[in-house]
Parts: sequence; C-alpha cells; structure tokens
Amino acid sequence: MSGKFNRAKLLKIAETAIKIIIVLAGCWILYVKIIENQDFTEMWNNIKSSFSSPKGILLMTAALLLIPVNIAFEAMKWKKSIQPIENVPFSKAFTAIFTGITAGMFFPNRTGDFLGRIFILEKGNRIKAAMLTFVGNIAQMIVTVSLGCFACVFFAGRFRWLVLLAATIVLGLLLVLFFNIKIFRYLRIFVPKKWREKTDGYMGVFNMFSRKELLTILLLAFAKYMVYSLQFVILIWAFGIPLSYFNSMIPIMVTYLLMTVIPFITITEIAVRGSVCIVVFEKWLAINAISSSWSMMVFSASTILWLYNLAIPAVVGLFFINRLKFLRRSYDV
Repeated sequence: MSGKFNRAKLLKIAETAIKIIIVLAGCWILYVKIIENQDFTEMWNNIKSSFSSPKGILLMTAALLLIPVNIAFEAMKWKKSIQPIENVPFSKAFTAIFTGITAGMFFPNRTGDFLGRIFILEKGNRIKAAMLTFVGNIAQMIVTVSLGCFACVFFAGRFRWLVLLAATIVLGLLLVLFFNIKIFRYLRIFVPKKWREKTDGYMGVFNMFSRKELLTILLLAFAKYMVYSLQFVILIWAFGIPLSYFNSMIPIMVTYLLMTVIPFITITEIAVRGSVCIVVFEKWLAINAISSSWSMMVFSASTILWLYNLAIPAVVGLFFINRLKFLRRSYDV
C-alpha cells in the first residue's frame, strides 16, 4: 500500500514538473518571438499610427473581438472530430484550444498542437484522439490549400486557365480523399507485422465518421478560415492599406497557402510569415498598380494577426496547463 502511495506521489511530482517546464519554456518562446523581434520597434510605430485615428482604433478592436469567435469555431471542429471516443463539453473544448496553441509553439509549423488538446481528455484513448484530431486538421488543410490554389489564378496572368484547371483538380482530389477518409486505415500495411494487430484498433477510428459528419467538420473549418481571414482584412484596413475586401482576400489566401507548405520552426515564425506576406502582397499591389510602400504595413498587420490569434491565446493557455492530465492514475478523481 505504501509502495503504491509513493509511486502515485512521484508521478504527481513528475506531472507537476512537466507542467512547470511547459510554462517556463512557453514564456521564453514568447519573449524571443515578441520582445527580441528586431522588427518590433517599427511594427509598434505602425500600431501607434493606426491608433491615432478613431477608425484605426475601431478596426483594431473589431479584429480583437473576433479572437473568441475564431477559437470557438476551432473548438467546435475539434469537439466534433473527437466525438466518436469522448463527448467533450464545449467549455472544455474551448479551453483545449488554448492549451493546444501553447503546446504547438514547441514544434515546427505548430504540429504539436494536438498534444495540448488530447491531454485534457478524461476517458478517451489519447492515441485515437490524436488520430481523430488529424481528421479536423485535414479539413482545415483542404480549405486552405483549395482556396489558396484558386487565389493563385489571379496571379497567373496568361496561364490563368491552366492554373484554374489545376486548382479544380486539386480540390476534387482532396474532397474525394476526405469524404472517403476510411481509406487511411489501409496505411496499416506499412506497419511491421508484430504491431499490426494492435494498430488495427487505432486505424479503425477512420471508420467512425459518416459523410454528413465529415461535411460538418469541413464547414466548421471553412467558417474558422473565413473568420481568421476577416481579421486579417480588418487589420489591413486599420493600417490604411487601400485594398477592398476582395482584393485583400486574394493575397491573403495565397499567403495562407504558402504558410501551409513552407516548413518553419516556431522561433522564426514571425520572420517567415512576414517575408511571405511582403513577397505576395508586393506582387499583388503591383498587379493593382498600387505602391509597394504599403508592404511594410502588411507585415505589421500580419504580425498583429499573429499576436491576436497565437501569442495572446498562448499566454492564456499557460494558465490552463494545470488542467492537463499527462498521467492517468488512481489518485486522479
């Protein structure tokens, strides 16, 4: 009895240590990405300029107020994705998005996002939860890649129809793959035979969705994308960039596409995001006969978008780390 108690106590200490390490590492990454960012001074000057007018303040505030809306759609998408193994209350799913964003900072392209979510589950198998989370991520990727490919049509010049055909083919293939996602279970053939039997149980999660449920997940991914994009458009207007909603969305969709396919580590994310935005928007501004001098304002808008949807939620997520359950033991009530 004493041995079990000591083991449980050691595990509790180990879990607490893990949480402390995550919080400290998270604070360090945010410090490096925000405070030590060499472009922070210029960006701050642009922000002060935008806040010098009532219109700028109103637009900045509107974009800020869309943060919980963006997170709510992501929470609903994740809740729907893992529903086959655990019916998570919306409030807990909402919290899981914050801890996921915090955990995602430690991995390239924030691929570790799912780790901050699955450890908030009470009963669901975590390996299955990770695979079901992957379904929601695929839906988001389909939306980003498809819309980005179609936006490339406006950059293609005389090759416009060829790019449009390619974008249509890409969209068709992605949708066929997504609505037949059960074919992923055949990936088991790449698993060594000695582990294949155990793997079958995990691969079975891809059979748990009806096409109606997959459509719901895809629509939630689209809604999240549109809210996130609207925030970017509003911030573009806040910095006075002379682009309409449509003319803002085209380069935004291409930027999101490139950010999806370009690998980056979390420390360099602002630099990568900023350089991609500048290149894409400079090209688009030139196409629309608008001065490229606005490109640095675009960089500032992109950075504020990052602060709104990643840095701020990551800070909030630090306060929810204590809710994660890395180790399930008998003393957990």
